Amino acid sequence: MASLISLAALIEPQDLKTTAHAPRNIKSTDLPNLAELYLHAYGDTTSPPDAEKAADRISAVFEGAHGPPIPHASLLTADAEGHLTAAILITDRAVGADGPRTAFIAELFTHPAHRGQGLAEELLSHTLQALQDTGHKTVAATVDSANAAALALYLSRDFRRLTQPAESD
Repeated sequence: MASLISLAALIEPQDLKTTAHAPRNIKSTDLPNLAELYLHAYGDTTSPPDAEKAADRISAVFEGAHGPPIPHASLLTADAEGHLTAAILITDRAVGADGPRTAFIAELFTHPAHRGQGLAEELLSHTLQALQDTGHKTVAATVDSANAAALALYLSRDFRRLTQPAESD
């Protein structure tokens, strides 16, 4: 069974690159398409969400279930036809039970057909810059220890583990 790993990083200025499909802020009208993207992104897991669970998960983030949303740092990318390709959803929440409040990556996901193109890294860079521009000092995320791609991304961006995975018997 996989365990969750909490990670955190200090926010520093980012060297943003110009791309053909630059990230943009998420709008309320994007929520149905975000739920569809989420469904596709996690459709290859051992317990994929159904359409209703995907919509509930995305709505819950924007309704504050994981802390107040930070709209200026919640971004998405789309392809030339306007189909969503990746998204990052940011909230403001405490790290741990009594920890300080920090920006928190509630979700970062990419459509399977667009993985390996650097979209998650691009979104993360733009989000970190948006957070830095508004005075945030730290950002945190919780990752399934079995999600090697997510762990590699965060660790490559100087995120540090706050928790260690549970030892297996």
